[in-house]
Amino acid sequence: MSRRPLNRRELRAEADAAAARGIPLGPKPARPRPESASLRPKPAAAARMKVVWAVCDVGGRTVATFDYARKADAEARVAELKAKGKGTHFLRSLKEPIGFGGTSSPD
Repeated sequence: MSRRPLNRRELRAEADAAAARGIPLGPKPARPRPESASLRPKPAAAARMKVVWAVCDVGGRTVATFDYARKADAEARVAELKAKGKGTHFLRSLKEPIGFGGTSSPD
């Protein structure tokens, strides 16, 4: 069963008459949000990181670090420490903040 079409002119006339009498029509107007609710703090920017090669001992402690482009120097340092009998050392990549001054050169 279909609905009867609404007469838009009659509805408009009723709405105008209600508005003239001061009767509110439709949904209530939205309240404005307080300023503190609409402004959210910006998230802190993550520190920029760089990848370095770290020469580590068996316990995982870093013995020396090298820039990523100097992998051959880092591998040479591992071989040097193994040859001296200073224990087992290995090479791994680490991420550290860019401003960090931990890069060292081989002795």
